[in-house]
Amino acid sequence: MNSLERAKVITRELYNITFPVFTQTEVNADSTLFPYITHPDDANEAALVVDSTYIIKVHPSCTLEKLVSVFPELDPDERFQLSSAIHQLGMFPFGLILPDTVTIRDEQYMIDNGWFEEEEL
Repeated sequence: MNSLERAKVITRELYNITFPVFTQTEVNADSTLFPYITHPDDANEAALVVDSTYIIKVHPSCTLEKLVSVFPELDPDERFQLSSAIHQLGMFPFGLILPDTVTIRDEQYMIDNGWFEEEEL
């Protein structure tokens, strides 16, 4: 799975935590929580545009299997712990569920590394 595919799954599954698929209509069937951007030089290289303090509300009937599956760096016990913690909390800041291997880059890093084309600045 490349970073674009992973970003799409993560942002969609984060949305599904609050609004499980069975509660959605056609209007929000493709809704996501955070937007993502692609690198101008590589359309398969993507980054989520996130606020790590954003509070995600947990629907009691949400399923988390697909979300935790996109973190291959987590072993099965860590995936189970993450799923359990999300359900127990009822709401949580997005940054709380990020594995240690995830890097959050600031806007200056993105500018310095060519993520934005000149006309976007």
